[in-house]
Amino acid sequence: MSAAVKDVQRSVFLDLIRSHPEMTLAELSKLSKGQFSGLLSSVTVGEVISAGHEFEGDAEVAVPSAEPGAAAAPEDVNTRTAVGRREYDARVLEFIRESEDAVSATEIRNKVGGTSLQVRKSVARLIEAEKVTWQGKARGTRYSAL
Repeated sequence: MSAAVKDVQRSVFLDLIRSHPEMTLAELSKLSKGQFSGLLSSVTVGEVISAGHEFEGDAEVAVPSAEPGAAAAPEDVNTRTAVGRREYDARVLEFIRESEDAVSATEIRNKVGGTSLQVRKSVARLIEAEKVTWQGKARGTRYSAL
């Protein structure tokens, strides 16, 4: 394989890691086994930490305004700390309790914010704490409060 192709693969791999800041080190270490092992072994923590710094000073990208009546964009959530996870879980639980019917992960994400992974991990913690139950499978999974 040529050096140019390897450089492109490495760049795409770094972009993938950077686009999922909620990924834990344990999840990242799982990538070290299998087809990504060569790529992961060449990535440094510094490269991941410096994500986006090369773009500092660039002009801001204009974001089109939402149509009237459209839902506001969900805010970013911090689940990197125990306090952040507790606060996020409380907001997810509050939304589930206030809903008349069982809700999907997409509905939770659209209303409460966060990524798909953050929603899944939050409802898993709530299920384990016996505060939430689920029905269905895959995209048909719906959550309701106990």
